[in-house]
Amino acid sequence: MDPELECVSQSTGKADGLGPLVGGMVFDVSLGLSRRLLMARSREEGGIAVLELLGEEGLAFETAVGRNGKVWVNSESLKTVVAAGRALRETDEMGLDLEGQKKLVKRLIKEMR
Repeated sequence: MDPELECVSQSTGKADGLGPLVGGMVFDVSLGLSRRLLMARSREEGGIAVLELLGEEGLAFETAVGRNGKVWVNSESLKTVVAAGRALRETDEMGLDLEGQKKLVKRLIKEMR
């Protein structure tokens, strides 16, 4: 049976204008990273900034994060989807702090060009 991905509001458990996630790719991250991504913490408070940093570099993408360690990333550009997935995995596997995340994003952007 093929899995079905659907985005729902945490507060209501209903679609509330969101709905099925179409296209994109799903990346596996640790439960700890997925929970940190869901928390609304600033960079200075130890929040995960890698996706925000990629956006600041001009990459356009959308994400949905599950508490089960699944992160869905979609973009018109396959390179952008892969870069966001790599950024998440490397941040997770290497336990990168804010400075490490900044260096990673710069390297990934450089590799894309």
